[in-house]
Amino acid sequence: MKTFASSITKVFYGTLIHSVSLKQIEYIKQGLLFIDNQGKIARLVKNVAQDKVESTLEGVESDKVIRLNEDQFVIPGFIDTHIHAPQYTFCGNGHDLPLLEWLDTYTFPRESKFADRDYARKLYTKSVARSLRNGTTSACWFATIHLDACKELVDIIQEQGQRAYVGKVNMNQNSPDFLVETTESSVKDTRAFIEYVKGVNSKLNHNPLITPIITPRFAISCTSELLAELGKLAQEYDLPIQSHLCENLNEIGFTMSLFPDSANYTSVYADHGLLNDRTIMAHCVHMKEEELDLMKQKNAGISHCANSNFNLKSGMADVRKMLSKDIKVGLGTDVAGGYSPSILEALRASRSCSVARNVDTTLLVAELFYLATVGGARVMELDDIIGNFEVGKEFDAILVNTAVDNSPVDVFDHDTIETKFEKYLFVGDDRNNEKIFVQGKEVRLPGSNVVSHK
Repeated sequence: MKTFASSITKVFYGTLIHSVSLKQIEYIKQGLLFIDNQGKIARLVKNVAQDKVESTLEGVESDKVIRLNEDQFVIPGFIDTHIHAPQYTFCGNGHDLPLLEWLDTYTFPRESKFADRDYARKLYTKSVARSLRNGTTSACWFATIHLDACKELVDIIQEQGQRAYVGKVNMNQNSPDFLVETTESSVKDTRAFIEYVKGVNSKLNHNPLITPIITPRFAISCTSELLAELGKLAQEYDLPIQSHLCENLNEIGFTMSLFPDSANYTSVYADHGLLNDRTIMAHCVHMKEEELDLMKQKNAGISHCANSNFNLKSGMADVRKMLSKDIKVGLGTDVAGGYSPSILEALRASRSCSVARNVDTTLLVAELFYLATVGGARVMELDDIIGNFEVGKEFDAILVNTAVDNSPVDVFDHDTIETKFEKYLFVGDDRNNEKIFVQGKEVRLPGSNVVSHK
């Protein structure tokens, strides 16, 4: 008979930190976290004294136990609900223009290069690896219109071991000639991409990590016909949907001139079958009350991309109001509108945005950490699978060390685990991410000594 101990692949003993609600972070000291051979959290035991560890392990072999020191702790992996894979090529450049001019000057010319599949592999390898190094265990990726390059992105994510939604971008109007599809070709290639991901997943011996996501770039770039066809595809395959919404005032004005029969920008997506509980809308900076109410009614999610909104001068989203309406909200880096692929940077920018909007409603540390983990999981409709350390969820996590060589975090005698954790959130970076796990396995990054995730 198979014993509990034989099903366990690793056990962490030490400090575990996760969100249990929007307002509460749980600090589990001397915890034992058991991970099984399915990559799931099999057991969580709290407050285990040193002399009780062996008996609590219940026969698990000692070489499977990872004992954390006082400068280490394990947290859930970060969730990036909005990031553009091809834009990493100019991450940190081009923040001198507002959105629409920025797209024409920087984004579209760079994205055109992904017609070359070899170029796509080279750049996507770096983009995904950088995201993972920053502790992003789950990401909602925008690719480009190019089918072959989109397939390369899927292959690379699979090789590196990240959990991901991946979207082939759709654009058939108001875009440069070199990025304009026909409605027919856009739908055809999107269907082919969906089938490709299904084929990749069918060959796995574990639960799939990659899901295709329907991805109209934004309403401006798609005709009503194309949006309607994409809505049908989402329904046919039961897929999530992602796009941009109410990011910039000029964008909103242009959108409403194209779709005068819709009540507002949010309704454009709803009117075409693209707004439901699996929809992720990035930005939502300039939302009318009725638009927020429609998001709540449809149970759609919002990706808050404060870094990008500052850089492109779009404005400051009212996250406090969103949360007061119990709308699902997560954080997005929005590379390359955002200058960093780090959710830590997104968290910090979100804090600054909330302070700038209203010092009396500033987002608290517990809320920011929630948005970076459980909030993102809710936005992706994966909160029954990932986001914190509830038993039965899959183990996506970061082993953080505040005292690594060349650490940006300085630890002092007075520091507690709570202050070390807060320092990591506001001072730390990828150097502190000692190990990264997805579905119970340590991820394998190009150039590292870790074996690949298969």
